[in-house]
Amino acid sequence: MLQRYNTSDQNQLEKFMETMYLSRGYVFDPEGSHSDIRSIELLYFHTGGGFWLLKEGQSVIGTICLKGIDSKNRIGEIKRFFVLPEYQNKGYGKSMMCQIIEFAKQAGFKMLRLDTEKQSYKAISVFRSFGFYEIPKYNDNDFAEIFMELSIVS
Repeated sequence: MLQRYNTSDQNQLEKFMETMYLSRGYVFDPEGSHSDIRSIELLYFHTGGGFWLLKEGQSVIGTICLKGIDSKNRIGEIKRFFVLPEYQNKGYGKSMMCQIIEFAKQAGFKMLRLDTEKQSYKAISVFRSFGFYEIPKYNDNDFAEIFMELSIVS
């Protein structure tokens, strides 16, 4: 079940992020490059977006969030799209993507963007299945290799 982030979820969220980053060969750094995880209200909710946790029982098995990055042009950015490896290929990613795109439409966004790494081939497959297409680099993320967008204007 996809649930909106609540501050009471913080410890569980950080444990999930640590597990996800380790599974990808990285160290989770909530004080540095992953500090957004400790500023969810400011960076996600206050920009017109949101942050959601996919839970099975009480365990976090996935995350997805939306950050407003250009209020004039109504552009949002999908961030922190993760599903634990043992839960991948079961439709959870597509379900989360459906829900965030619907939320973005209701919130008045016209365009969604995201960045990712080439190794995230399962996520890229999900993005392409929704019509995301590659674009030139739009941000300063030095780790990203692929940049994509999707028009969601009806």
